[in-house]
Amino acid sequence: MTAERTPLDDLFDLSVGTPVYWDIETNSKRNLKECGAHVYATDPSTGVLVMCYAIGDGEVQVWMLGDPVPAPFADPTGYWFISDNWAFENLILAHILIPQYGFAPIPIKQQDCAQRKALASAFPAELGRRCAALDLPYRKDPTARRAMLRLSRMHQYKDPAKRERDFALTVERCKTDVAATRAAYNHPRLRPLPPDERHVLLLDAVINDCGVRANVPFLRAMNALALQVQQDIDARIAELTEGAVTSVYQTKRLMAFINGRGHAMTSLQKRSVAATLAHDPDDVSRELLELRQRGAHANVCERLLAHADPNDERIRGALRYHGCWPGALDQSRRAATRSGAQRRRISRRPDRRADDRQLRRACPLRRLAQGRQPAAARGAVRGRRARTDLRRPQRDRVQDHRVGRGRKVEAASLPRLRQVWRQEP
Repeated sequence: MTAERTPLDDLFDLSVGTPVYWDIETNSKRNLKECGAHVYATDPSTGVLVMCYAIGDGEVQVWMLGDPVPAPFADPTGYWFISDNWAFENLILAHILIPQYGFAPIPIKQQDCAQRKALASAFPAELGRRCAALDLPYRKDPTARRAMLRLSRMHQYKDPAKRERDFALTVERCKTDVAATRAAYNHPRLRPLPPDERHVLLLDAVINDCGVRANVPFLRAMNALALQVQQDIDARIAELTEGAVTSVYQTKRLMAFINGRGHAMTSLQKRSVAATLAHDPDDVSRELLELRQRGAHANVCERLLAHADPNDERIRGALRYHGCWPGALDQSRRAATRSGAQRRRISRRPDRRADDRQLRRACPLRRLAQGRQPAAARGAVRGRRARTDLRRPQRDRVQDHRVGRGRKVEAASLPRLRQVWRQEP
């Protein structure tokens, strides 16, 4: 991949070649969701189970290990390739199919991502949900998904016939995914990317390929600290419950223990815990709920360490173009679920659209594509002003009066509820 400036018309005109839709099924000892696509693809245990592809409107074909390389993948000239998540397919192509099976490299400008195209038109990223939203007849088979998971996680089969059955289901699932990708990609409700956005999409692929350097020693120290705090919280919970609950994540046991002390909690979500604390529970229940608030957090450092490449300590593939909702669009999307008065108030607001020039000035993508990180990106990894963009966004807290009305909290308890929220980590 290079960041060379190419005429936008050349980047956007994908109709000059024959389209090839493709999908790959793999297996590995690594967990894809835990380590990310790059670490997964570069792991020595990762291999290819099957690849399915379709040339134009033709029948979906199957390539298995030992078969000759299909013609489009032996000589990509004159073809353009479409996959549902091109980051994953490109990594498997570069690290497995090319060095081990003789596939030819495919230039990024001859590729397109069906998932990014769907996200640009505000459709779901997941293929099954996208087909449902577009009223397409393709649906994910739960049985085939379970079979695929067993194969991908290298399940030890005692009966070879069961493995053959799971493999057949996985092949059919892969063929269905190719057909669904083709149908969704060509659906008239999915607009093609304009030339400028197509150029940004290619820069996004270059940036993801370069990755962001992680401060691994700092992350390891923070991970060790988080694990120690978690152990202390679990030990205190076990002491308070006399061994009935040994972990903050044993929600059913913890809720049963608290309800046994005169409460009627139905969940341990933030709102339920805050509302119960606002009713001045007994000392043991209060401490247990406060420990639940402190300990029920995802370990971000552990997640970042798992996604960092052990060779150069860079996190790749962490960004997704059109992967989030802009504020104005998100506001208008939520308006449909609001009351009539709220909808009228929002409708009076002028349409506020994001200015592409302001976005480019805020995060110059060309600098990132050339390996030079702007100040905001550098601060996201190292320094006292470190602010990571890889964290999950915090949910907006609901206003006090809404919680009070929904949970039937007395008016006198609301000041205490506000105080509890301010003390939340």
